[in-house]
Amino acid sequence: MNGFGADPKTQFQNISIVRAGGHFWGAQTFPAIWVFSASKVFQGIRVSDVDIVDPTYSGIMFQTNYVGGQPQFPVTDTVFTNVTISGARKSGDAFDAKSGFGIWVNEMPEAGQGPAVGSATFNNLTLTNNAQDIKNTTSTFTITRTP
Repeated sequence: MNGFGADPKTQFQNISIVRAGGHFWGAQTFPAIWVFSASKVFQGIRVSDVDIVDPTYSGIMFQTNYVGGQPQFPVTDTVFTNVTISGARKSGDAFDAKSGFGIWVNEMPEAGQGPAVGSATFNNLTLTNNAQDIKNTTSTFTITRTP
């Protein structure tokens, strides 16, 4: 993959995800949709008309890869429209503290890594029956919501 360019936009549309996610790579938990910026440009992403129902750990997670203690590419120009996330509950297993988030801006995915970096916009976001709708304890990532 050569990264995502500014134009044309990369589009994901009309998606239903039911009871998805899991844990692997040690103690990491993964969401129904994993937005992971790493060694290539991450921009111009458009995600629309998505229903996430009863995700195993979280609905959408943002994460950034770090090399030598520094973040690689941030999430930029990324827009979600008409997204519904429902039923992200606490897992009740060994990964309970990393579960139950509708949207999670991951602050520390694993040793040697750091918080997600960048921003995303959510237009018409609906969050229901989640243990916590949005978890973002970082100062490095911004979520903007519009009606």
